[in-house]
Amino acid sequence: MYDTWLASVLLLVHAELAKRGLDADAVARSVGVEPADLRDANARLPHDKVRNFWVAAVAACDGDACFGLDVVTLANPTTLHALGFAVMASGTLREATERLRRYTRIVSTIDNWECRQDADATWLVFQSTDDDASYPRSFDARLGLIVRIWRILAGRPLAPSAVRMRHLAPAEGLDRIAAFFGVMPEYEAGEYSLAFSNADLDQLLPGSNPELALAAEKVAADYLARQEKDDVVVRVRRTLIELLPSGQSSRAIIAGKLSMSERTLQRRLTERGMTYAGLLDDLRRDLAADYLRNSRTTVQEAAYLLGFAEVASFNRAFRRWTGVSPSQWREEAANTN
Repeated sequence: MYDTWLASVLLLVHAELAKRGLDADAVARSVGVEPADLRDANARLPHDKVRNFWVAAVAACDGDACFGLDVVTLANPTTLHALGFAVMASGTLREATERLRRYTRIVSTIDNWECRQDADATWLVFQSTDDDASYPRSFDARLGLIVRIWRILAGRPLAPSAVRMRHLAPAEGLDRIAAFFGVMPEYEAGEYSLAFSNADLDQLLPGSNPELALAAEKVAADYLARQEKDDVVVRVRRTLIELLPSGQSSRAIIAGKLSMSERTLQRRLTERGMTYAGLLDDLRRDLAADYLRNSRTTVQEAAYLLGFAEVASFNRAFRRWTGVSPSQWREEAANTN
């Protein structure tokens, strides 16, 4: 499978060109991108065309060092397809970050995000199989997009505590770049990354909607499963999300649903550095927070929805995940502002 991007994300590049009075359609067509494809919410573009579009767009703007950040000021969560709806309904930015990490391949099959937490902050580390230094403005945009979306979710001018860029500092525009991020980026760093305070990431979001978050997560998992038919982790997660409330979460049942033997399922998970038990435990932990943030869902109902046969088993698992009981966690979350 070749690498692709969600075409609608590139519509932002097209829109910024048009906003500057340029012939955006002509720039797109010059690199083989059909403008109509950019307006198709489900269309995908091959990576080479995306790279070439960025290069041509920046050139059309005389190499403006702020072009990438101007592009992302046009973005909103729905730009990210199902991933956008999932992060928009998340309880906290930390939950949104986990969903970004899990489903970022909806946007680009070459990009990835990882998290690294220390005492005061959490680093969102951007990783990509694309290491092409010929279009650094796209990397500005990739980091800037997260800052833009996280500010929309938080409902306030949230600023990262640090920003790191692998590419060279531009000769012009540093003041505008620092104003956008709220901090001057460190250039020629060993990674692309953003640091946010743990307090900011753990604050309850005003738009939190656990039911919508779960529904959007199912849509995101379905989309990835269609896009990556051979990704066993995505397929297992999607199937578990559907079957957990029925209590049918055994490896044998899931393997049968995926039309493979238990041995084949475990082998393919092992190839990804995972186990079935570990994947199931991680999914239950992720979903538990969404259920408990919904005040209408009792602890007993959450246990049922997560496929636990007894509430006591859920309580033990939850203490292992968080160090506190479900009731205590829910009370603490409700008091977080």
